[in-house]
Amino acid sequence: MKQHQLITKTRTTEYNQLLQILQGPGPAGVLLLGEQGVGKTSLVEAVLASPGMGEPVMTLYCTPSLSTIAHGALSPYLGALESIDEPVSVLRELNRSLLSSRGQVEPHIVVVEDAQFLDPQSCFILSLLVENADVKVLALGSGSLEADSPLGALAELGSFTTMALQRLDRKGVRAVAEGVIGRKLAEGTVSLIDVVTGGNPSFVEAYAASCLEQGTLFHDDRLPQGPGLHEPVWIVARALPEIDTPMLTLGREITRSLSVQEQQSLLLLALAGPQPPEVLEQCGLPYRRLLKIGELMRQGPAMALKSKLMQRVVRALATEQDIAQLHDLWVTATVSLGKEPNAREVLWSLETGKQVPTKLVLALAEQAARELNFGLALRLCVLGKLARHHGQGALLEARMLLSMGRHHAARALLLRLIDQLTDLALLGQAYAYLLEVTTNIGTDGAELERILDDWKHRARGHADAEEVSSFVALHSAGARVLDFWLRVNTARGPLPSVSELQEFLDDRLLPAQVRFIGMIMLSDLHTSAGRCQQALDLMEPALQDLKEYPVPQAMYEVRVFFRIGWNLLFLGQYERAAAFIDSYRHARLRSIQYYQGAISLLDGVSHLLQGRVQLAMAKMAEAVTELQIADITQLLALANKLYRLLLARLGFPVPESLLIGPGSSSSSGTISLNGQLGEESSKQRILARAFAAGLGYPYPGESLECFPLVEREFVFSMTRQLGDQELADSQLGERLRALAAGQQGSRAAFLARLMDLRGSELGEPLEQLAQDALAKKEYLVVIEAWARAAERYAQSGDQRRCGALLRRAAQLIDQQGMDPGKYIARVLAMTELTARETEIVSLARQGLNNAQIARTLTVSQRTVEGHLYRVFSKLGITERAELDHAGLEAGTTGR
Repeated sequence: MKQHQLITKTRTTEYNQLLQILQGPGPAGVLLLGEQGVGKTSLVEAVLASPGMGEPVMTLYCTPSLSTIAHGALSPYLGALESIDEPVSVLRELNRSLLSSRGQVEPHIVVVEDAQFLDPQSCFILSLLVENADVKVLALGSGSLEADSPLGALAELGSFTTMALQRLDRKGVRAVAEGVIGRKLAEGTVSLIDVVTGGNPSFVEAYAASCLEQGTLFHDDRLPQGPGLHEPVWIVARALPEIDTPMLTLGREITRSLSVQEQQSLLLLALAGPQPPEVLEQCGLPYRRLLKIGELMRQGPAMALKSKLMQRVVRALATEQDIAQLHDLWVTATVSLGKEPNAREVLWSLETGKQVPTKLVLALAEQAARELNFGLALRLCVLGKLARHHGQGALLEARMLLSMGRHHAARALLLRLIDQLTDLALLGQAYAYLLEVTTNIGTDGAELERILDDWKHRARGHADAEEVSSFVALHSAGARVLDFWLRVNTARGPLPSVSELQEFLDDRLLPAQVRFIGMIMLSDLHTSAGRCQQALDLMEPALQDLKEYPVPQAMYEVRVFFRIGWNLLFLGQYERAAAFIDSYRHARLRSIQYYQGAISLLDGVSHLLQGRVQLAMAKMAEAVTELQIADITQLLALANKLYRLLLARLGFPVPESLLIGPGSSSSSGTISLNGQLGEESSKQRILARAFAAGLGYPYPGESLECFPLVEREFVFSMTRQLGDQELADSQLGERLRALAAGQQGSRAAFLARLMDLRGSELGEPLEQLAQDALAKKEYLVVIEAWARAAERYAQSGDQRRCGALLRRAAQLIDQQGMDPGKYIARVLAMTELTARETEIVSLARQGLNNAQIARTLTVSQRTVEGHLYRVFSKLGITERAELDHAGLEAGTTGR
């Protein structure tokens, strides 16, 4: 996308306002304020490139050094003067320069760059030029206006307008990034770019360009493309790209107007993280002006940089000597203030080669893990060499790898650790993590049995009976929960009963990790059976409980989040589901990639349940792509199967590559993935198996009837394609009624009610059902009920009532972007107008009466009246004036 187009799209209001001022009559001035890199110069260049605008007659470049010299900013244009001390001489010389350029395109524009450094004398001359000549001044500056500053004096003039450019909103970030990349980006990637860059357009451009250059863009080339499908979806596989030369150049441009001390302030915050003002003051480093000009922001009581990318760029610009000297200064300041170091500060010390007590590193790494800052915790473990010197540290490192989805690395570390550990408490936890890793990577029965057998016998020879008892109890709980897990998440054995799992969970001595695994499994059993409210009653308290248990929270919160969203949707609680999912959308940088695949999948399910198949497909494509990067919740297989279901629903063939297995491609070369690439580790999860059965390839010993919730949805989809007599002749209606009657939630209740009413000859109860379903946003039930009621009115000869309902159905379908399905599409055809009826409607909408229409078409007036009567019946209207609001355009079919 060209720069001019990009500006007009992302800065529409500011662009139009500035253009209007410059093209308006008479002199004027604009103070355009905003932080460095926010796009002030780009906006001005775009406006000046508009038709009718010309090049500036003067461009003034202000600097800190020139700000101390009288008329310093104007000096390049005053070379003919022996002295620039007299304002009158300066003004006369500038007027002469302006008069010599009168032949240029109007208006005459003076641009002032870095106007925050404008000297008072130049400011005064510019105000006189605006007041006394046909000149327009554009002053571009950073920071805020202060009454006693030169810019403050300009702002007080009536001819000047002040405009403040803010950072881009998420829509603007998308426009800029996609303009650079030239590809459609997934919502999670846009959120990630927004968080990393802080919405600064210069950083967004640099980030996007680096993603292209470094090959960190990823898309799944198995997903089909073409008319009627979705655009290719691209995501960023690595949140923070390497800092390259263009980024360094941008960093230098942004910091060039800062003093050395201010640059050190930025560097300190980049290295140590947010700092309280007293630390900066103790170090003798300024921050107040940086805060005013937008380079810093307040983060609670501390000062912080606005973007992660700025932190990395500032750090990359510094030399190792600068970093070491600043660290010594910071240590002296914090010691004198009695400030204890936090995790980020200790990491800085480790990075500079300082010795930090292992105990402190471990404590802060555990704190970072509790705050779900897995990357920081892992860096502390690695740089602090905790795995070498401390069993608890090695276990923490393995836990972080597991929490980040790096299962193979976690497995390798745990296998080494198990051979080394002698402490039974740590050893038991290591075995528990190893089981968790193994079930995520794959469920090799022989390996699982070996792990359990080794675990059981490692207590031999230990004298402490209490430690042995705890170790054996953990092994017993692990073995039992593993048995349940295999029976729920594979097709190897019968599903455990609810009572079995409930009895297991009633044991108050269960370790927290085991309890959460058991609760998730029980929730899945309830969900699969259609007991979504019971599943929700388990998961909502579990989400609150996780906040008290930081170790399992890191591994299970995303899984619990997904199950809450899924059950809310299948209960038909769409507004609650949307609010809940939104509360996790656009989260912190460190959690965006972990949650986004699950969020996109839930978005796709929401669209699917409400009949928005095209939108569902686009969201499911995002989910499939995102989950190939980070599949913390083991959802990739489920997303793949839902995507295939949508392809079939829209009548598209399923590519062979989607049937065979995973594949990947990036925009350039190979990328490093954080999670499990492929669906092997998730394809046997209970919901994935359910949809596999629905798609016609069940696992051995299973069928769609084994999964009542998913069967309900498949059967409902089939009933929608049948007329009422066809439904009566089949077993589908009875099956759906039985399924829905035994399941929980308003969606199930509406489906059961719909099946009951489809056996009735009355239209009014179906209308009432539609109204009730509309209040709950159960849109598929709404259009089903309206269409079936319309059929009954048509059969009884009430064409007008039939037309009214079908018109409402067509309007709802258009508003929601729904796929009505083949049967309802045929029913809606009852409202289609013939070519002659369309022609008459068009003339009637133009205000012609029946006689005038008859003369225009050279037919009788009675013929026109007959056509209009049939049109009124088809559209369900009674008056001619309603044609303007019938939701039709001339020549359409009524849909």
